[in-house]
Amino acid sequence: MTTTEQRAGPPATVELQQLFEAVNAATAALRRSQAVPPEVAELVDSLGSALHAEAPLRLGADPYLTTMLFAAALQAGKALRHDNAQLQRRELRVALEQFRQALRDIVSGTPFGADTPVKAVLATAASVMSVPQKDLADLLGVSTRQLQRWLAPEGPSPVGDDEARIRIVAQLINQLRHAFTGPGVMAWFRRRHPTLRAKPADWLDDPLRYPRLLAAATGSRAMIG
Repeated sequence: MTTTEQRAGPPATVELQQLFEAVNAATAALRRSQAVPPEVAELVDSLGSALHAEAPLRLGADPYLTTMLFAAALQAGKALRHDNAQLQRRELRVALEQFRQALRDIVSGTPFGADTPVKAVLATAASVMSVPQKDLADLLGVSTRQLQRWLAPEGPSPVGDDEARIRIVAQLINQLRHAFTGPGVMAWFRRRHPTLRAKPADWLDDPLRYPRLLAAATGSRAMIG
């Protein structure tokens, strides 16, 4: 792979994890100090470069989180330029916390990514949901036994339509898990949605409707958050 090709790809997960740890340290330092520490100001000034602001789609994260992340980075930069030291610190704390939360969700969402093997995606979704296997199997349109075979370390890997359905269900779970418990996510799938005018679970058989399902899940999350 050439240097140009390396630059064209998304930031590595390890880079985002390191940035998350740096922001955690910065928010802690800001809490302890009555003024903005120099190292915190330096970190805020570097956020645009760290996130490759010239090409935000490189993050490869869902649009909701990307928007939140860049908005918080912008607010942090504006807060840093405040003339009043007290307001500077207060507004910077708010902006950095919003940035930290969005980045945390992006890093934690990596197991649901398109590049992650489908068996790993399924295992993560099952762990996050913490609901009876029959409930998850119903969402996937298979028997509980089939789900168990997929979850088994030596079991078969889902392919074709099964893989596509697992990935969309996992993406929806990843959106909704920040606002609902596992049973709450199941209730979202099973209740008539006001925007879709149907139960989301009823749309899982039609891949053409997946974009609208994701939009509905993101909208529910944004409204609650």
